[in-house]
Amino acid sequence: MDPLAIKFEEEIRAKMLHAKKECRYNPTRFNQMIAKYGGVETAKRLIANALQTGNTSDGFTTLCLYGRLDLTMENSVCKPEYQSLFSPEEIAYCKEVLG
Repeated sequence: MDPLAIKFEEEIRAKMLHAKKECRYNPTRFNQMIAKYGGVETAKRLIANALQTGNTSDGFTTLCLYGRLDLTMENSVCKPEYQSLFSPEEIAYCKEVLG
């Protein structure tokens, strides 16, 4: 696996732990998807679904309610160091939902 993809996955896994501890939110489905597809592919699938349905993920909504958009996968996608992993459309979507 690409070292950058590994770093991205490690970051979003760490964010999951923070969300569980700080917001009492356990993103079970998200964790299962990462285990099955890896972090980058999970992000791509969730973004594609959101673009198709017009709805953000349950996890994004929950973290938004807690005021913790910094813990979202979308926040990580927008970081300059990870942008080579995603398409301009995927990055634009994440920037849009983050405001």
